[in-house]
Amino acid sequence: MKKIISILTVFFVTLSLMAEEHLSFKGIPIEGSMVEFCQKMEAKGFTSVGKENNITLFSGDFTDRNAMVGIIATDDGKNVFGVVVFFDSSGEWDALVTSYDYYKDLYTRKYGEPTSSKENNPALSDSNTALMAEVHQGRVEYVSTWEVTGGDIQLSIEKATGVFRGMIVIRYRDSQNMEAKIQDDLNDI
Repeated sequence: MKKIISILTVFFVTLSLMAEEHLSFKGIPIEGSMVEFCQKMEAKGFTSVGKENNITLFSGDFTDRNAMVGIIATDDGKNVFGVVVFFDSSGEWDALVTSYDYYKDLYTRKYGEPTSSKENNPALSDSNTALMAEVHQGRVEYVSTWEVTGGDIQLSIEKATGVFRGMIVIRYRDSQNMEAKIQDDLNDI
């Protein structure tokens, strides 16, 4: 009986510790106020480029590539719960797939195989125009998700501003603060 209680105690302590861990972006835990998180981003060399409601945008270096990074907080700005990385758009399907494959490999090396992955471009031709037309129409499904300690990370190819343009997007969502946001939203409805 003592052994069972000991095993259960270790199990619940482990669960408790896992629940307390926050997902990190560039070594910064995705937690705390928007102001605090933004100060840490600036300390990492990112430059603030704008703010609207509960999203603050930065530009800077991510894996030796220039990127826009959106920091997302709850409506009251009390808790940061997500980070979104946007890379420059491209009108070349091969360039998008090459970047997607590169990041998929990086995240797989760090976190293991994706929890889910779907890669489909329904173009009837393999011409760049046909492939990018599908991106423009929003029919491309290139997305991989890793459920990791503290949250999840999602990599995708998405439609970008401009005709026949797409971009690589990486989303980090902290599960603790995302759940807090959901609870706040549930209280509003």
